Amino acid sequence: MKSARAATLATLLAALEAAHAQSVQVAANARHLADLTLEQLGSIEVTAVSGRAEPLKDAAASVFVITRQDIVRAGAVSLPEALRLAPTLQVAQTSAGQWAISARGFQDAISNKLLVMVDGRTIYSSLFAGVFWDANDVLLDDVERIEVVSGPGGTLWGANAVNGVINILTRSAADTQGGLLKAARSGRGGREAARWGTRLGDDTHVRFYALAVDRGNTQTAAGTALHDDAVRDQLGFRSDWAQGVSAFTLQGDAYHGGEQPSSNQAPALRGGNLLGRWSSQFADGSAYKVQAYYDLADRNDTTLFRNKATTQDVQFTHEAKVPVGQLLWGAGHRTTRDVNQPTALVLFSPGERSLSWTNLFAQYQGMVGSQLQPTIGLKLERNSYTGLELLPNLRLAWLHSMQATTWASLSRVVRAPSRIDRDFYFPGQPPFVIAGGPNFQGEKANVVEIGHRGQPSTALNYSVTVFRQNFQGLRAGVPGQVPNTVENLIDGPVDGIEAWAQWQVTSAWRLVAGYVGLHQRLRYVGGLSPSTTSFPGLGNDPSHQWSLRSSLNLGPRTDLDLMARRVGALPSPAVPAYTAVDASLAFQATPSLRLAVLGRNLFDPRHIEFGPPAIASQFGRLWMLQATWRLQ
Repeated sequence: MKSARAATLATLLAALEAAHAQSVQVAANARHLADLTLEQLGSIEVTAVSGRAEPLKDAAASVFVITRQDIVRAGAVSLPEALRLAPTLQVAQTSAGQWAISARGFQDAISNKLLVMVDGRTIYSSLFAGVFWDANDVLLDDVERIEVVSGPGGTLWGANAVNGVINILTRSAADTQGGLLKAARSGRGGREAARWGTRLGDDTHVRFYALAVDRGNTQTAAGTALHDDAVRDQLGFRSDWAQGVSAFTLQGDAYHGGEQPSSNQAPALRGGNLLGRWSSQFADGSAYKVQAYYDLADRNDTTLFRNKATTQDVQFTHEAKVPVGQLLWGAGHRTTRDVNQPTALVLFSPGERSLSWTNLFAQYQGMVGSQLQPTIGLKLERNSYTGLELLPNLRLAWLHSMQATTWASLSRVVRAPSRIDRDFYFPGQPPFVIAGGPNFQGEKANVVEIGHRGQPSTALNYSVTVFRQNFQGLRAGVPGQVPNTVENLIDGPVDGIEAWAQWQVTSAWRLVAGYVGLHQRLRYVGGLSPSTTSFPGLGNDPSHQWSLRSSLNLGPRTDLDLMARRVGALPSPAVPAYTAVDASLAFQATPSLRLAVLGRNLFDPRHIEFGPPAIASQFGRLWMLQATWRLQ
């Protein structure tokens, strides 16, 4: 595998050298990607809230945008590390390559209430309706922005967009011309990437990339190696054609990781995807878009999951012309063939299922007077397990001025059943302790949100959101029943507050602070405590967390970025609270070469972030060197 990786990177390196030989000037100074003003940040257009481009400052939702500049300055070396820059997300590392990521609670290694998309491609697994983070990666230098929406998004994005939506958008091929080499190394592994972009004729641009990741073992508190070390290689491309009002994008990725014998902490992975997207206008000038993709994911961790899923998805959206306001509607269909081979610990029965999701939605946004902006929408979505689900949404934004927006929303969302809800048996042969969930229906929530976003001066902006998510029928097992079955047995509200602020202290120094507080009052429908249930799924959440990030320009070529995170204690299993401080000191050595020293957990020799403390991975101080060479 290592020789194949070397050959792949060598091929792209040769292409980069050829591009360099033909270059007449070096790349623009990466330091001057730098920093958008707070007014520019407020004007960044986001699409995950209303399905159409709108300024962040007007979006009627709790939204935080991670920019390309944020990712570069922080020196993030993985997608979950980049997501830590959003103060509204709960991000915990569980092993060398696996993570538990959630919004508004229910944090778990198999969290199932957060919808994640990469350029419009949904990356959750049909196995458990969540994301295998070790199987999904992107070239971070190609990311344009990451829109992190806390709260429901079912009307636009369907079932499973219950607690939030992460929308990862990469740059067009036209914006990534020339070459890039990037490497980050530490004593416990690293990450190398190469990219080359070129032009094909007057209207078409294309880029190719290769990505290689290797990581070393983590250890438990007792010093036991967990054998979660692994390597992962990924290749991909993107091509963009544009002419007049029409545009076409074709992109794809292929990856391979892990080796046999594998384990649930270092699984053998392979897969790939191909996506095509056409956008244009009808004769009346109304915009439409058609997108289709194919996705293959093969996971073998020997002990738990031996899963292969192939997915086809097609979506159509249209911004119809209406006399007043804006109307967006669309339809889509997704099918997945999900195949699971039994292991010693897990059996899925039946071993193979063909699943489908079909949807039709419409959303209207208008104006009442000059300041009130109502948005009303409804999605009809049919799935293979529970049939038709209704996903309505009502939002009202009060646009006080160009600098302030107050908004409120009412939503009904559903987390549709997945294979782990209906077809999961444990252990892999009789007698079973868990024997499926034939009666399990979708988890439902009625959600109320109120938020305010403001920019009282050019040096300060902030956002505050309070919410109640009233859940019905959360997943649980029946206490004392053997064999157990998965049922909808947990009800109750989750209340919370999300707040963040950005302060441009001086022209060279910016602070970003965030806070999340959660209060869960979940109850067993029979009067018993959820802690007595025998099936996992309620997650393990801190009651609060805060973060503070400092970005300081020490001079025309030197940046210092610091980030402190405080995560409260987890209740069950009990994990102590911890504080982590990360740093990035970067120097623009030449217009095309950026060097950085990265430090992780600088003042905390070791801590656990998630899992039973006796067997969980510990993470301690880590130093890494990073170099980025850009050619044009």
